Order: sequence, then C-alpha cells, then structure tokens
Amino acid sequence: MTGCTSAGGSSTAVEVWDSAGVTIVHSHAPSWADGESWRVSPEPAVTIGELEGAAEYQLVDIIAAARQVDGDIVVVDQREVRLYDRDGTYVRTLGRAGSGPDEFQDPAQVLVTADDSVIVWDNALYRMTRFDSAGAFASVHSMDWGRIARAVDPPLYPGYGELLPDGQLVVRLVEKTLTKAGPAATPSSRPRSGALRVSADRSRIDTLMLFGGIEQVSVAAPWGQASVVPPLAKRTVTAVGATDPEICIGEQESAQVDCFAADASRMSVRWNAEPASVTEREISVWRDTTVGQYTQKLSRDVALQVLNQVPAPTSRPPYSRIFLDRAGNLWVESGRASGSEPPSIDYLVFDPSGALLGVVALPPIEVLEIGDDYVMGVYRDELEVQYLQVHEIVK
Repeated sequence: MTGCTSAGGSSTAVEVWDSAGVTIVHSHAPSWADGESWRVSPEPAVTIGELEGAAEYQLVDIIAAARQVDGDIVVVDQREVRLYDRDGTYVRTLGRAGSGPDEFQDPAQVLVTADDSVIVWDNALYRMTRFDSAGAFASVHSMDWGRIARAVDPPLYPGYGELLPDGQLVVRLVEKTLTKAGPAATPSSRPRSGALRVSADRSRIDTLMLFGGIEQVSVAAPWGQASVVPPLAKRTVTAVGATDPEICIGEQESAQVDCFAADASRMSVRWNAEPASVTEREISVWRDTTVGQYTQKLSRDVALQVLNQVPAPTSRPPYSRIFLDRAGNLWVESGRASGSEPPSIDYLVFDPSGALLGVVALPPIEVLEIGDDYVMGVYRDELEVQYLQVHEIVK
C-alpha cells in the first residue's frame, strides 16, 4: 500500500507506505514554508566553565548533561555529577568517583523525569542512581549483566546501555572474536552488533534490531592480520527519547534511520541525500591521529606502511549523530553548513510522524540534549578547553 501526504504545497513531498509491518516515511522535500523554520541563537544564553577558577567550574571531559524543568542543569564531567542553577552557578555535587551508592565509575547518561528527579546511568556498574529534584540521593538499582548476556549467543555480548524514560534499558551488543591470521588485505566489513530492550521490571529481554558495528579494514601488520578503522568509518548511532520510551537507530549505510516506539511498532525515516565528498585534510588528520596508536609498538615509518594499506573513502556517511528532542522530533546531523561563517552544523529535523520539517543550523557544539526551546552541548575553544553552552531555539 502506498499513500502520499501533502507537505509544503507538494503532494509528493512525503511518501508513506507499509512494508512487512514497517511504516516507511520517505521525505523528498522539507515541509516548512517560508517563515516557518526554526533558528538557533549563535550566542549562548548560559555558559558553564572557566579556563581558570574554582574547581567546580573546571570542566575536563563532559560526558552528558540534562536540564530540569526549573532550568537547573545537571552535568556529568568525567566521573563527577554536578548541579548548576539556570544561570550556570554551581549548586552542589551529586556524586563522585567510586563504587558506593551515590558514586560512579562510568556515568554515561543523565535523564530528568517528569517530577524533576535526576537519573544517572553508570555503564561500568550497570546501574541507575536516582536523585530527587534538589539533588539529594534517593535510590540505586542494578541491572543483571549476566542475565542479559545469557539472552544472546556468543560472540555477541552486552555492551553499553541507554535508559529510556520509563525505566526500560536499551543494550548495545558487541562482537568479541579472536583475530586470526589471514590475507594481507580484505575489503571493509562491519562486525555484528545489535540492540536489546530490557523491560523496566527486568522480566523481558527482546531483540530490537541487529545491525553492523563500526566499519573496519583488514591490513597486513608485522604481527599478522590487523583490523583498522578507516577514516570517516560508518558506525551505528542511536538516540533515545527524553520523555517517551522511543529509540532510533541509524546504520549510516544510507539516508535512513529506524525508530521503535513503546508498542514495538517500527518506522523507517528516509530522505534524499547527495553523496558528500571527502577532503584531503580529513584523510591527513585521520592518519596523523591514528599513527599515534601504533607508534608505541612500531616505528613511525612502519606504522605509516600499515595505515597506507587503508583505502581512502570517496564519500562520507550520509549523516553522523542523531538525537530525539523532548517533543519527539528526530534531529539528524548532516554536516557543516556550506560557506557558513562563523562555522555552523546543519541538522535535518523530522517530526514525530517521520516527515522532514527542514534544516536547522546549530553553532559548532557537540550536542548533548535538545529541549523544546533550547539546545545544550559542549564547546571547545582554540586551547581545547571545554564549556557547556545552552543556546535558545526560536520557533
């Protein structure tokens, strides 16, 4: 069955049809008319971080952040979780490094619930820690990693997890295999991977989707066959809903992202995308960065001989990261805006039905969270000092 819906004055801007129980939504053009697009302020409304100053304002490695309803901001920096008020003033530290009830080893995600409670997910301890709206410790709950591992067949094992707002856990699978001697070089491949959904009461473990991991190329090294991640490698990216238990998965093989709702229904979001070329500078940066991983064991000349076997890609993946905002819109990072000054990053925005609304240019930040009227992310200056910035979205 095929049907067309009107968008932007064109009856073919969005095509919707069903394929084996999956709803396919293919956008050929944006639906925003003149004057309907969204704009993100280039200057931040709030900035947290200092080059020199008090320790609570020194941000070294920002992992995650979320904003509460009252505007207060929770920031995960390294293994410490801090609370700042809506103006960026430090309030308190919720937890530090350790293994105690309110301590963390690998805090990777922070969620804010409807009652303004804060939940921090720790990937190393495989547990969630809840704080009340004021930041006081409330409870801690662990997931049974072993039980999840027994639900899949080796060589697939549970990797990192992402919490859904209703308490469910999405678990990324990783393939663990022993490297074997083989031919000098083989075409690129992607190890097996996938995603599981664990129910909030831990009674059900269901397979959401199986897909490929990060792209790899097999090359000849002095010790035998080795796998190298090529420049601009394809990798599977995910996004979880901030208010609804939805998850979106993108394999970067084509202009397509698959989204799964709470009722397990599946929607495939597709759009038209022209292949984007790769620059010589990108290849050079990849080589200079990657060679450092080998020079601990090899000379620089031998390391370069290994990397020179990796073919340079002719085009980049159709998108990089994806996000779900608090209204259920899907944001797809498509790359730097052409000719933009100062630099900005283009994002395609799709509404909850999967239809393309249009393109929004964001400042050069690493996005962490998108709300109804703000986007929050990490800005790095020329000294690589990190700052958390909040920018206003004008709709």
